This record gives sequence, structure tokens and C-alpha cells, in this order.
Amino acid sequence: MKLKYCTAMCVAALLSSVATANDDIELYGQIAISMYSYAEEGKDTVNRLDNESRIGFRGAKELARAPTLIWQIEGNNVGSGENSGDGQLGLRDTYGGFEDESWGRVRFGRFLTPAYAIIDWPYSNPGLGNVFDWGDDIAGGAYYDRQSDQISWDSPSWNGFTMTLATGRGNNLENSSSNFYGASAHYRTGPLQLHAGYEYGTDRLVELEDEATGSLMTANSDYETYIAGFELYFDNGIGLFGAYKVMSAEYADYNNGTAEVGSIEGLIGKKQDQTSYSIGALYDIGHWQFKVGYSANSDLEIDNRKVSGTADNVLSGQAIYFLDDPALLYFRVKTMEINESDITEVRLGVEYYF
Repeated sequence: MKLKYCTAMCVAALLSSVATANDDIELYGQIAISMYSYAEEGKDTVNRLDNESRIGFRGAKELARAPTLIWQIEGNNVGSGENSGDGQLGLRDTYGGFEDESWGRVRFGRFLTPAYAIIDWPYSNPGLGNVFDWGDDIAGGAYYDRQSDQISWDSPSWNGFTMTLATGRGNNLENSSSNFYGASAHYRTGPLQLHAGYEYGTDRLVELEDEATGSLMTANSDYETYIAGFELYFDNGIGLFGAYKVMSAEYADYNNGTAEVGSIEGLIGKKQDQTSYSIGALYDIGHWQFKVGYSANSDLEIDNRKVSGTADNVLSGQAIYFLDDPALLYFRVKTMEINESDITEVRLGVEYYF
């Protein structure tokens, strides 16, 4: 661990010296530390410290005989507890590419998929990710988040309209058919922003557990996710947002045969569907921001038959005080019903962006 951090510091020092001769190289990151209490029905309350601090480097270079070269190398959160020491460079958005005012930007590397960028912000905040982000019941998931081996094109703005197209490898690198395809579109006019996203994946590697024996079976899934949402921000400090998400996946066993054991038998060759929505409002006044959000998942459906007990919901409220433009304190309280269990979380945190 000491070697990792010494290496990171040496890289930082080297890039800082280069930046004195090239203003297009930037060191950036965040210090984000919070304390939280997590109380689940029938279980002991857990008190934890969460450390989401991270660092990154990015830059641009105007080339003599090519479009502007852009690049970014971003480290993961340093983590805490069981994730301690996870802050390795390159685990978050890390890519190279080119951009031009006339045709936009092309990137190659690791970054958010177009649909997930919409899911992540603003619709999973404040604290709605347990349901709207990673809280669905689709076996193996119905979209990727940050994906490597990806190529994307971001358009320039056409009178407030922008779009992104992307494709990349899936999570089974040994299978040439494991890929994903994604797109998003955004439109801004006055106080209104509209967002739409789509992702389709093939041969996603899924592990399914046999309820009778506890053994794991490997399966493939083809999946789709649609999302549409809006944001409204008024001059009086009031903001509103909302989004609706539709997810589905179809499964086949790894050898394209027939499964005959436990829960696998009830899934292979069938289709899973689930929907989710997120709504919220905020109010900015002085150096304060108050925000409330609610998100819910419908019951999972397998071949149009509902699976009882799979609907989830979360209600969250948050107050932020801005100590400075790049620094803030926040307090968040949220209540959740996840897998028919009632959960309460209280969090106090400080964040500084540089």
C-alpha cells in the first residue's frame, strides 16, 4: 500500500512540474469523508466511516497536424473498511481521444456508458442509488456503469441538443459476442432539460445460484434499458427532477442447453422485466441547499408474472451548507424498504473539490 501511494505522489509531482510549462494539464479530485449509521430491521446498527476521496489528472494538447488531443487518468475512491486501499489510478474515468468544435469529441478507454451517466446524476441523488441505481432485481443487471474497452462520440451542441453514441466490450472478455451498445440524447431550453438514454447488451456473463444446492451456474443474458427524464431549474432557487427507467433481460445457459436444477430452471429461456422511477425537488437559498428525493422499483416480473416482495423504495432528505464554492457540509436522512426489510440511514459528511 505504501508503494502505491508513493508511486501516486511521484506521478503527481512529475505532472505538477510539467504543468508549469503546459497550462492544459490539470490535477483535480475530491476529499469526501462521511460518518453514517445504518439500521436494518432485526439486525444490529452499523456505524461506519466512508472515505470517497480520490485524485485524477487530465489534459488537452493542440496538435500541429491533428485535432486537439484529450486525455484523463482518474483514481478510484480510497475506500474504508473492507475497501481500504482501493484508490488505484485508472479505475475510474481513464481515456484518450480527440475533440474539435465542429464535430465534437471521440474517446477511447474506460468511462460511464451514455445511459448510466443519466441514471447516476441527478436521479440517484440524494442517496437514491440503493433503489434507482443498483437496487433492481434483474439477475446479473440490465446495464453497465463504468465500462472499459469503450469507444464513444459526443456531439457538439446543436441549438441546445446534444447526443452520445457508444459501444464496447461486455463483462465476458473470452466471449467475442459479449458487447454493449448505448446512446443518449439531451435537450436544454430555458429552465428545462430533457434526457433520454438506451443501452443494449449481448452475452452478459451472469452467475445464478441453485436454491437447492447452493451451487453456481454460469449463464448469458441479453439485456435492454431505457431511461427518460427531465430537470427544471428556476431563477428563484427551486428545482424539480424526475426519471422513469425500464429494464429487461433474457437468459440462456452458457452451453445453450437446458437447465434442470432449482432456481435456474425457472429462469433460463425466460425474460425478466422491472421498472423504476425517481423524483425530487431542491431549494437553494443563500449558502444552503435543501433537497428531497423518492425512488421506487416495481415488482420484478418473469415472463409477465410478478414476483412478490421484490418492490423497493427509498425516501431521502438532505441539507447542504456551502463553506465555500468548492467545499460543503451535508446532512442526510433516508428511509428504505429493500427486499421487504425496513432500513434507516443517517449520514454527516464534508466534501472539498479541487
